[in-house]
Amino acid sequence: MPTDEEMQELIDKCTWTWTTQNGVKGYKVTGTNGNSIFLPAAGHRLGSSLYHVGSDGYYWSSTPYDDRYDYNAYYLDSDFHYMNNDDRLYGQSVRPVVE
Repeated sequence: MPTDEEMQELIDKCTWTWTTQNGVKGYKVTGTNGNSIFLPAAGHRLGSSLYHVGSDGYYWSSTPYDDRYDYNAYYLDSDFHYMNNDDRLYGQSVRPVVE
């Protein structure tokens, strides 16, 4: 999983374009070097229910926050993207990174 620093770099230094790829809504995030990734608006899970699929993306970082909110989370929708912390009971997406 990306660290907070890596996620903040995406937010601060990349171009974010709300798009649809293969029928899935989300952000195409393009770096200054021209490389890009697609972050789907996969929503999140709470118990057995899914919420905000197709409108919001929720992603965990690997950076711990505190004992209750284990890791910082990043929220994406068609208008903005920001960091917050969240309870681990929410099922949110994980985006692997290569070192």
